[in-house]
Amino acid sequence: MSGQTDQRGIRELIERERVAALVNHYVATLDGPTDFGDDWARSLFTEDARLEHRIAVLEGIKEIAAAHHVLMTRWERTLHFSTNHHVELDGDSAHLTARLIAIHIHPDENPPDALIAANILDADVIHMSTRWRFQRLALRNLWRTGESPEEFEANKR
Repeated sequence: MSGQTDQRGIRELIERERVAALVNHYVATLDGPTDFGDDWARSLFTEDARLEHRIAVLEGIKEIAAAHHVLMTRWERTLHFSTNHHVELDGDSAHLTARLIAIHIHPDENPPDALIAANILDADVIHMSTRWRFQRLALRNLWRTGESPEEFEANKR
């Protein structure tokens, strides 16, 4: 192997790791104290980003930030894991797939069972300035157990 080939391979390995780090940063912020404001969203998404979830399709920083604030603040606490990151680089863009497990604990003194969801994360990311950002992030649910707060309230009646 030539030195140039080695350098290219090392550079690709570093960029793949940086893309995987974007996913890890995203899921870590879901569990940490954050306001889910526009600055939070800009640290992860492009201005015209699209987030696809089974409950909504969100477009742009403002929608993504506002929806995360509403959805995440209704839980007592959460824990998200991502793994099996697969990154295909194409210059300043990349395609990423990963597995995501999310555990959501209801608020209340006697809460119902946790909502646990297993998802496939599918994303297109682009390199902007010095960091990667999600341009499209789709979460495809494989299975889940438990209920959302709305489902729990509806089933109590």
